[in-house]
Amino acid sequence: MKKIDYKWLMLLLISAAYFLAQGTRQIYAAVLPDIKACFGDAVSDASMGLAGTVFTLAFGIVIPFAGLAADFFRRKWIIVVGSVLFGTGILLTGFTTGLPMLLISYGILNGIGQSLLPPCNSSLIGEFHTDTRGTAFSVYQGAIYSGIVVCSIAASQMSAWGAEGWRTAFWVFGALSLVWTVIMSIFLKDTPNVGSRAEVSVKGALQAFFSKPTSLWMMAALGCYFFATYGVKIWTPVYMMRSFPDMPAATAVFHAVFWFYVGAFAGVTLSGRVSDKLKPKRPYVRFEVELAGLLLCIPFILLIAGTSNLVLMIGGLLLFGFATGVYDSNLYAALLEVINPKYRAMATGIFGCGGCIIGALGPLVMGLLSDTFSIRTAFASLTLFALAGAFCICVARFKTAKKDIL
Repeated sequence: MKKIDYKWLMLLLISAAYFLAQGTRQIYAAVLPDIKACFGDAVSDASMGLAGTVFTLAFGIVIPFAGLAADFFRRKWIIVVGSVLFGTGILLTGFTTGLPMLLISYGILNGIGQSLLPPCNSSLIGEFHTDTRGTAFSVYQGAIYSGIVVCSIAASQMSAWGAEGWRTAFWVFGALSLVWTVIMSIFLKDTPNVGSRAEVSVKGALQAFFSKPTSLWMMAALGCYFFATYGVKIWTPVYMMRSFPDMPAATAVFHAVFWFYVGAFAGVTLSGRVSDKLKPKRPYVRFEVELAGLLLCIPFILLIAGTSNLVLMIGGLLLFGFATGVYDSNLYAALLEVINPKYRAMATGIFGCGGCIIGALGPLVMGLLSDTFSIRTAFASLTLFALAGAFCICVARFKTAKKDIL
């Protein structure tokens, strides 16, 4: 049997870890009505959305320090520590009895743990995959989508086991995350970083990122994108349940996540391959793909917000997912085009921090709009952020990338 190339084994290990990370994050949305019912009627939509906002803020505040650590210390062990933290946070969420404990376990502990993974993961992919970078990031992104679909559907089935069946989902997936951490600690190599500690500095990383206007415009676009997609991830299952009240909850969760992420998987896979093929002839193709993805989001968000027909809503979710996949396929690959290789992990952390801080209010604002107006109004408002993100990418592509690209 031919020995597997380590760059693909490494990709499998970290992709599976993020499969669980993203999947366990999303089970909150799948069982949100059950948690709300368990906590009592006094808990509003805005309060439940606050858990998503706290998670995003914890993630965003810590991720630049995670990037700093990834450039100074061994990335394998940062990934392991992060997996232990988020796995423990998810496990403890199953024991929550009220909003404060939920904010601590799901929001803070889970958010901090998950923030440690992306800088290390993207740095390793960037280092080991050069000619196959777009394909590798597409595989990585596809694993994220698969985790969200599989874990959401499984969690919705577990929640049907009883009034507090939702707790089982957190216990099961928290335990699985901790088991996978042990596997990674055995098979993931302790590979050295690109630069030595003497070569890497915080000042150098900050300069590498903030001296490039392209990276700043891309971060602003990421914030707008996160605002929209974080809101969607938290509220789409609830939106489906309220739009079709006679539909069983498990079926509503299935439709809410399956079609969106089938489309996203198709979009990210196709766009990653296409951008790799076109890159030699079109040096700015990664930015162009991101721009196309954000613009495509707009009509399909409006379709979802405006229809009461199940078939049309499924079609809207499928195509909206495809559009987000197009954007996601080159999310980090485009950033790496303008960042010094030895500062990629730290720059990814700064990039994610800015995006998360801008986008963190998405779940909370959607909850407030749902309480004040309707959940359909909340969904329709997301088009404004997709349009703003497209504007930022447009500036990066046509104004700054020519000077900044390496």
